[in-house]
Amino acid sequence: MSAARWGLAATIAIGLTAAACKDEVASASSPAVPLGREFTLSVGQAAAIEGTGLRLTLRAVRDDSRCPTDVQCIWEGDATVAVEVVAKSASAAYDLHTSGRYPREVKHDRYRIALVRLDPAPRGGATPAASEYRATLKVVR
Repeated sequence: MSAARWGLAATIAIGLTAAACKDEVASASSPAVPLGREFTLSVGQAAAIEGTGLRLTLRAVRDDSRCPTDVQCIWEGDATVAVEVVAKSASAAYDLHTSGRYPREVKHDRYRIALVRLDPAPRGGATPAASEYRATLKVVR
């Protein structure tokens, strides 16, 4: 193998190793949250629940039809919060809702995962951008 090819192969190998390490660090850098305590995630952010083996990721906020704060509505509306739960026993995706008419919590293995609130509320008829959403969640046994 020529020196130029060897150098290219080494550069590729180092790049792949660095990328793999970066993914491991990103996973390990998720905040650790005590069981039973509320925590807030933005879209794409994850948190590990201490002592449970659970890792929750806020995947998306969909169908935000909540009543804007500056409007009087007949009903409160609803938003769907898509959460991914990764665990050793089983992984799953769930939809949690802001309206009490639909499920605000789910049971995953021995744990209950609840949506406490979703911020910000729509205002002036405009739905918040995905990057603006913050979901407050709570995991209990």
